[in-house]
Amino acid sequence: MKNKLLAILIAVLVLAGSTVAIFAVMQPSAEDILVQSLETTQAITDGHAIVEVNASLPDEEVSGTAEIWAKLNAGPNGEPAVRIEVLAASKAEAGGTVFVADGNTFWLWNPTANTVLTGTAEDVALLAEEAMRKYEGEFDEFEHEFDKGEYEEFADADHPETSEEAVAKLLEYFDVDKIGTEEVDGISAYHIRFIPKPEQMPDELRATGGLLEGWFRTEDSAPLAIELIGNSFVEGKAAASSLEINQGIDNSVFTFDIPEGAEVINVRDLELPDKPAVEAVDPDEAGLLVPSTLPEGATLLETVSMAGTAVQQYSLPDGKGFTVSQGAPTDTFTPDKDGETVTINGVDATLFADEDGARTLLTWVANGTQIWIGGDVTPEQAVAIAESLE
Repeated sequence: MKNKLLAILIAVLVLAGSTVAIFAVMQPSAEDILVQSLETTQAITDGHAIVEVNASLPDEEVSGTAEIWAKLNAGPNGEPAVRIEVLAASKAEAGGTVFVADGNTFWLWNPTANTVLTGTAEDVALLAEEAMRKYEGEFDEFEHEFDKGEYEEFADADHPETSEEAVAKLLEYFDVDKIGTEEVDGISAYHIRFIPKPEQMPDELRATGGLLEGWFRTEDSAPLAIELIGNSFVEGKAAASSLEINQGIDNSVFTFDIPEGAEVINVRDLELPDKPAVEAVDPDEAGLLVPSTLPEGATLLETVSMAGTAVQQYSLPDGKGFTVSQGAPTDTFTPDKDGETVTINGVDATLFADEDGARTLLTWVANGTQIWIGGDVTPEQAVAIAESLE
């Protein structure tokens, strides 16, 4: 009798182990999820969602909730259309704002001021052209006579033709890790982390740093949320509390009637703001903390100030590098936010690292300043750099 019970127990354990193994094999990888997400997105003809946005800028925190409708092939020549209604906003003047574009004309209504900004796609193109003139001469290395042969060579180059190829191209610029399955406002979703490969990133992006995280609905891998963390200029998250696709939205949703008494302003009459300044700064004159301990081969390339954040950019051998950034504190990072808590000179800090420990982001607040160290450094190197700041 005992032998029979033992045999049954062993059979049950074997069956349970096999079930777990089969379940593990059936679970999609990060690459599988991204491929399905692209396939789902490519099949969308219209969509409706309620989206909550939270962002942390160097000098302020902003948040809001909006209801969004969008549709392909809604305009007179097949152009897309969109309608956005702001349901709530941290800035009172933004509450109730409505943006509508029918594929040709757009309207932006601010109910607080009762003004409507309007224009056409052509108006916006002319405004963009005027804006680019502010940067004239800064991109001379890209200016040359049009070469038909160069264009044809580009046209004949290998471009992603399938979702699998598009994801493969993405993986040239990011490492992707599947964190697990979580809920986004009650909706089951896969959580994926995108870790930029610094050697593949433009200098501007490498200087500001950061990690990108995404959540994709388990039902069809439709994107539900995206979050940027650890960027020295902006951090934020956008998440959908509901998402409906291919429901057959009527074109009447994308019409707009000018409210009574509203002031109408054409986009062609707007004055463009000056371009944001990116200035070289002297670390000593700016009173910045400077590390005395650096990884072997590290060299300071430059120190610049962008929107109130000072960024020291260091190069490392083999085209790698890291940055030390200092700016106004944000509340995006907390010790329990998906990162390891470490201590830097008696202050709690949050540390993120990839699976190989070759790329790290470390941040903390000291004496009213938030400091970020991120790039091609190990956790140990990041901590050593942080503890040597003076």
